[in-house]
Amino acid sequence: MMVSNYTTGIPGRKVACIVLSLLMTGSVQAQSQNSKGGVHIGLIYPISTHGTNAAASTNNFSFHLLAGASKNETGAAFSGFSNVIFGNASGAQFAGFSNHVGGQSSGAQLAGFMNFTGEAHGTQLAGFMNASKSSTGIQLAGFANYSKGSGGKFQAAGYLNMAKDVKLQLSGFMNIGQDVNTQAGGFLNIARNVKGVQIGFINIAESGTPIGLVNIVKNGEMAVRVTVDELGTVIGGFRSGGKRMYGVLGVGFNGKTSKTMYALEGAIGAHFQVSEYFRMNTELASTSLDDFKKGDFFRGSLRVFPSFRIGNQLEIFAGPTFNYVYFDIASGKGVDLVNHFMWSENADDEHQQGMYIGAIGGISWKLK
Repeated sequence: MMVSNYTTGIPGRKVACIVLSLLMTGSVQAQSQNSKGGVHIGLIYPISTHGTNAAASTNNFSFHLLAGASKNETGAAFSGFSNVIFGNASGAQFAGFSNHVGGQSSGAQLAGFMNFTGEAHGTQLAGFMNASKSSTGIQLAGFANYSKGSGGKFQAAGYLNMAKDVKLQLSGFMNIGQDVNTQAGGFLNIARNVKGVQIGFINIAESGTPIGLVNIVKNGEMAVRVTVDELGTVIGGFRSGGKRMYGVLGVGFNGKTSKTMYALEGAIGAHFQVSEYFRMNTELASTSLDDFKKGDFFRGSLRVFPSFRIGNQLEIFAGPTFNYVYFDIASGKGVDLVNHFMWSENADDEHQQGMYIGAIGGISWKLK
């Protein structure tokens, strides 16, 4: 029995043969001419309407079930797996796996895995990675964006962004640049000149405004300090940052409770210079006390304190703090630490929360 195509009545095998014959016929015809413009349709190079001449063709529209090759594209190019364009592309490329443009790409590139182009002037969107020699547009990737030269207006990636000059970098883990406007990374930012801000756990730059717990700035400040607060918590910390913004990362202990509790503290602060030897500091701090057993004690604080410089390296400071605490009452942690609340209530059956006014004082030694 002969199996037929239900819509045309033509046997299925004949349909396939006709399609392949048309492609091969186009391939033979294309051998003797340089295709300029028009439509390019195929399966995979050189099985297409342009045949082996495809790499020298300039097309208004391309569609390949697997992969296509061309010299230039002025319109949309679709491939189930990959588009390979040796020259320039002014339209959009869509590929299930990758897009490759050897020259300039001024349209959008969308790929399931990777986009690569010489000079990207449009938008690159990839599930894994975008790479270019330079970019003036936008790069969005699930894992990484890399530009050897300019990174353009905006780079956003789940893990890493790298570019020489770029306005904005956003990443889940790390940003690397030379001349940038703004960097925001989940863990690390590295740059040379920063016109705006760096936001991350660690920020490294020659200039700019860092907002993080560890900030290594060439023209900034670094110091070690020791603080004690109204709860009796003693913390040794490392302060680092620029001329205005800084961060603090510290560890210590509290011996006021029946069992010693260890402290971990992080703070973001700002200097307000009043004179050569006097300035006001403000900090937003988070402190956790723990004896590594059941229960927890958390405190968030707003600190405002004057700081006096003695000589070139020594500073002393003290001032009020405004605090919110959340601690475990079932295990008794924190119950004997705070007893002068402005407001308090039970957060649930096992935890209490409240607000109170406290104080902090300390001394710091400037390293840089």
